Amino acid sequence: MNNQKLMNSAKHLDTLAKVISIAFKVTGILCLIVAIALFALKDLQQITYTITLDFVKVYLTDQVTINAHFMTLYVIVGLIMISILCFIINYATTKIRGILQPMKEGRPFETGIPENLKKIAWSILLGGVLVQIVALVERILLIKACPIQQLLNLEAITNFEYTFSIDFTFILLFCAFMFLSYIFSYGQILQKESDETL
Repeated sequence: MNNQKLMNSAKHLDTLAKVISIAFKVTGILCLIVAIALFALKDLQQITYTITLDFVKVYLTDQVTINAHFMTLYVIVGLIMISILCFIINYATTKIRGILQPMKEGRPFETGIPENLKKIAWSILLGGVLVQIVALVERILLIKACPIQQLLNLEAITNFEYTFSIDFTFILLFCAFMFLSYIFSYGQILQKESDETL
């Protein structure tokens, strides 16, 4: 069986994964540095705030009272979350490189591949849960930072309603990677039996 295509593809993907890993690590570090700098500055001042409502972007005047403390917290939490996600993606990319390493040598069912797939699956689950929790915290901070009552004509509005949603796509990805790990475990067993037969 000619594994040359597999080996070549694995080499190219490994190079791409290495570049992605470095890019996410650097981005994560930069986001942490900016978050620490913002924390040291305390509050964002003299910034033009905007609100985006679907396709409409609203620029606020100085008369709108934005709570700078909550806005700063909102930005810091967002930067820390981006940093954590970058480090999780960096970790998952190193596991992908661990999967590609034996494939570069023509061994797709090497020991360790199922374990790396499981680690990637757990990274996806952890990252997805963190994103949903932080998104909720950010929305609460944004509600406290920006008084919506000042922005709208209250005579034309009867009530305000905030809708929070949770995206469970990360659970599907988790299940897909766990399923792949089981497939590779089975392939590993078949490869071992084939090698013993020869």
